[in-house]
Amino acid sequence: MKSLKSKLPGIFWLLARVFIGLIFAYAGFTKLTEPIENFRGVLAQYEVIPYAFLPFVAAAVPWLELIVGAFMILGYAPRFSSLAAAFLCLSFLIVLGASNALFDSGSKDCGCFGEGSWIHLTVHQIFVLDFINML
Repeated sequence: MKSLKSKLPGIFWLLARVFIGLIFAYAGFTKLTEPIENFRGVLAQYEVIPYAFLPFVAAAVPWLELIVGAFMILGYAPRFSSLAAAFLCLSFLIVLGASNALFDSGSKDCGCFGEGSWIHLTVHQIFVLDFINML
C-alpha cells in the first residue's frame, strides 16, 4: 500500500491539471456567452494579428479554450490537452510580446475572460499566469 508521501505528487498534478483546465474552460465559456465582436475588438487592440484573420481567430480561440479546458478537467487525452494548453499560452505570450501592451499599459484589462466575467486581470498578471501555465 502506498503511503501519503508517495501519493502526494499524483494528487498535486491532478489538482494542477484541474485548476488549469478550469481557467481555460472558464475563459472560453465567458467569451462564448458574449458577442464575438467583443473578443474581436480585444484582439484588434493588440495590433499583432492581421485584420483579415481576426474574425477566424476570435471565433476559434474561445472554442479551443473551452474544449482544451474540458479535456484537462476530465483527464481526457492529458498529453494532447496539456500540449494544446501550452500552445495557447505560448501564442498569447507571443501576441503580448509583439504588441506594446506589456510596456504601454500594464494595468489595462487583458480581455482574456471577457467583459462580463468576474475575473479581470491586467496584462502583466496574465503574462505571468500564462508563463506559469505554459511550464
